[in-house]
Amino acid sequence: MIISKTIFLDYVFCAKNAWLKLHKPELLKKFELSAFEKNLMEQGNEVEAEARKLFPQGVEVMERGEEAVEKTRELMEERTSAIFQATFIEDGFIARNDVLVWNKEESSWDLYEIKGTNSLKDSGTDHNHIDDLTFQASVLSRADVPVGRYFLVHLNKDYVRMGALNIEKLFLIEDQTEIVLAGLALVEDQMKTASEYLSEKIEPKGGCECIYTGRSRHCTTFKYSNPEVPDYSVHDISRIGGSKKKLLELIESKIFKIDDVPEDMDFSDIQTNQIAVHRRQKSMIDIDGISDEIKNLKFPLYFFDYETFAPAIPLFDGYRPYQRIPFQFSLHILEKPNTEMKHVEYLHEEMSDPSPSIAELLEEHVGAVGTVITWNKSFEAGVNRELGERLPEHRATMDRVNSLLYDLMDVFKKQHYVHPEFRGSTSIKKVLPALVPELSYSELGIKEGGQASNAWGEMLAKSTPPEVSAQIAKDLKIYCGLDTYAMYAIWEKLYKMLD
Repeated sequence: MIISKTIFLDYVFCAKNAWLKLHKPELLKKFELSAFEKNLMEQGNEVEAEARKLFPQGVEVMERGEEAVEKTRELMEERTSAIFQATFIEDGFIARNDVLVWNKEESSWDLYEIKGTNSLKDSGTDHNHIDDLTFQASVLSRADVPVGRYFLVHLNKDYVRMGALNIEKLFLIEDQTEIVLAGLALVEDQMKTASEYLSEKIEPKGGCECIYTGRSRHCTTFKYSNPEVPDYSVHDISRIGGSKKKLLELIESKIFKIDDVPEDMDFSDIQTNQIAVHRRQKSMIDIDGISDEIKNLKFPLYFFDYETFAPAIPLFDGYRPYQRIPFQFSLHILEKPNTEMKHVEYLHEEMSDPSPSIAELLEEHVGAVGTVITWNKSFEAGVNRELGERLPEHRATMDRVNSLLYDLMDVFKKQHYVHPEFRGSTSIKKVLPALVPELSYSELGIKEGGQASNAWGEMLAKSTPPEVSAQIAKDLKIYCGLDTYAMYAIWEKLYKMLD
């Protein structure tokens, strides 16, 4: 068995999950990567391809396994200036280096690790960049490679594209040598225990350590390893991941069902309400609170939603790495209660900056008075602000739209309406089916924002057949349109409660 950097970092995150990936790979077929995760992988490949341009004389090792090791040795003996995917296998570990650079002055090799992030991740229990580098440092040391410095290459969050990409400014190179060497002993101890644990032929008994973390931090095979935990459990209590002491107390007491949580246990108001409505299977509704939120909203009401694409490598002038490109919006306009709504929508269907078209349409259709209703308004407000920064001629319009924003999610965040089916969430994907069950995302071709973002890129790709692009465009309009109609339907439900 050969342990790669990825397997080792999986082990650090969750040992049992890493063992299952190696010894029971069939389990992984049950857990497909999300659209967001797939997009991250694709963007990581794109970032690496661009970063390699920093090393124009580089030669890639195309082979795999022992053949790659041999090819790496040949290139090193020739003092090749830069080697991509240099490969070393030692003591059961394999390292494939992003870039290994010959330093003639120091007669040593410098290691450059390329990351598709716009900042340095050096802490936390998730995969972090320093552990990544340190693992490679250990393998290189075992292979007797004289290494001088260890560098991380990542995107420069302050870089703004103007014209052709400036690769030198797009990336930042940070020397992490001292940190890597300081952590080497600890990582090598982890590598030793990982090798022993992952080499076991018999499946480790019991569950995995993820049982002590909130739902969002659970590993891929959590359900397999912890079958006693129901689909809706104490791990789903709002922000329980930040209350490690409480979660630990519950797990150590073998309390997994929310119904079994002790009534005298100290929780926040949000957590207490979530537990209470689940036990009673009855909603908590504060009519006065709802009234205070929505009774003074000024008509016309504009129910508004963006869909955006945030590429690692800026596509257009005026954008930074991972800055959002608003490629679509939906706007349902209600002039006054009990009247027919008007629907305005826009989908950008060419590979160019949608900003001017978006700004012009909003200027045309959003008036000087009224309320622009969103769900999680900080998102739309941020996109509007960035639009104004890129297009100074439209800044006044974007500022005006932002001045009219109201966040309908506040009704639920402030606990004026708590429903058992919300399960501690205030996402519109949870609120809508509970309050307006006749509306649903489940049958749509596109069901969530990450999928919509990826779909836009696929729609515009030259390799996509016209009929497929047409279907994607249709699905995008239906999805975004439902987002704003859903806000209207929820608002109407709340509004009628005040009669």
